[in-house]
Amino acid sequence: MRLFLIGLANLVPEQIDVARMLKKNHEIRYWVRITDHFKLDAAEFSGTVFHEYQGALRARGAPGIAITDFDPWSPGQIATYAAVESEFMSMADKVYPQWPVNQRKELYHDMLRYWGGVLEKFSPDAIIFQSVPHQLFDFVLYEIARRRHLRTLILDSIWQDERYQLIEDYREGSGALARSRDGDRRGSLDDLSPEMRAYYLDHKESSNPVPLSMSVFLKTHTLRHNLRRLLHVSARFIRDGTIFERAALKIVKMMKSSMLDEYRAHQCPVDLAALFVYFPLHYQPELTTSPLAGVFVDQVLAIKILAAALPDGWELYVKEHPAQMGVHGGNPTPARYRGFYKAIAEVPRVRLIPISTNTFELCDSAKTTATLTGTAAWESILRGKAALVFGYPWFMHAPGILRVESVEDCQRALHTIIEGFAPSEADISKYLHAIEHTTVKDNPQARTPGRAYDTKAMYHAIENALAS
Repeated sequence: MRLFLIGLANLVPEQIDVARMLKKNHEIRYWVRITDHFKLDAAEFSGTVFHEYQGALRARGAPGIAITDFDPWSPGQIATYAAVESEFMSMADKVYPQWPVNQRKELYHDMLRYWGGVLEKFSPDAIIFQSVPHQLFDFVLYEIARRRHLRTLILDSIWQDERYQLIEDYREGSGALARSRDGDRRGSLDDLSPEMRAYYLDHKESSNPVPLSMSVFLKTHTLRHNLRRLLHVSARFIRDGTIFERAALKIVKMMKSSMLDEYRAHQCPVDLAALFVYFPLHYQPELTTSPLAGVFVDQVLAIKILAAALPDGWELYVKEHPAQMGVHGGNPTPARYRGFYKAIAEVPRVRLIPISTNTFELCDSAKTTATLTGTAAWESILRGKAALVFGYPWFMHAPGILRVESVEDCQRALHTIIEGFAPSEADISKYLHAIEHTTVKDNPQARTPGRAYDTKAMYHAIENALAS
């Protein structure tokens, strides 16, 4: 088969071995990767076009291929990709937050032109993505490929990056996990490995207020790590001569009100005895909302839909992601513009609550948890409570997960929960058993400390997916 590799061996040199194994039976025609971390011998892959990640991110062609080799798209062609354009505009917040809309559109049109032409020129049979496409260029490539009925394989990280699954469409997720709910066989804790059983029981009973999604953040944002980052950035600013200018701007920013000030001005006390749905905000910009939440990258839209569906006497408790203020220093961003928290607080029956509120107390006291794609929903079902999701998380087919998009969807889901719907231990055990047997224990984006990287497992998983 003719293959494109997108992101393979970005950060994990062992993945070059996976490519070596693949080229024995396939033709690797095109490979996009980050080249800053380690080199590979391109001579090993004769006939492969290598495209450096930063160049792809800027819509620059690979060596020997110019964007002008291909015709610009017509308005009619562009119009058929309207939903992709909308997603792209939000996705650009992470890389080009200062760019105006028309500059983002120019980049988008160039990427349509380039990747549409590259697909015609090299005619791949399958494109292998190292993660759910979310880096602008790979998202455009993915969407064009899907519309042209080309095979796409995604190494989709799950389980806090401890495992991955191979899927073709992130909006559909894993067919194997979806099918695990079928059949009459009941699940049991005895079906699980000791490690998986311990994981489930620990999270079922846990009172640790730190969500799963924050564990990795806290490990990489210790005082030591933060000081190292500060020194690295300061050294760069000294070299380019902007240190004093930046220091002055920092002082000016400190004198202005922050987004944390706005949040506190609109927050309300928590009443855990009330009838409420818990809605934790996502950190943004990030893959979990763009593209995994689709149109609900606008979290306020999800909040308004859910609030409109609440039964009489219920409220919606909204809490900010703990990392949002820390990472961005309380400064406004495209995703947290001035007036953002005010807009949430003004929605009828919505209560913005203190960030310090214990997450597990909220999950346990709420009638249900609702999120776009967040681990709060996963934590909820592990604790035996159904949850609502608006987007496409890897666990979208798990027992107890109710996927919603509209006011009517939310009303039906909440009614189902009021009637007593909840995942059982047998249901969860069956799903966890399926995870153990349909996913690979490794991280496609990085090495797991203390564990040898299993290149053969990745190779066989890819080959099996290509053959299916």
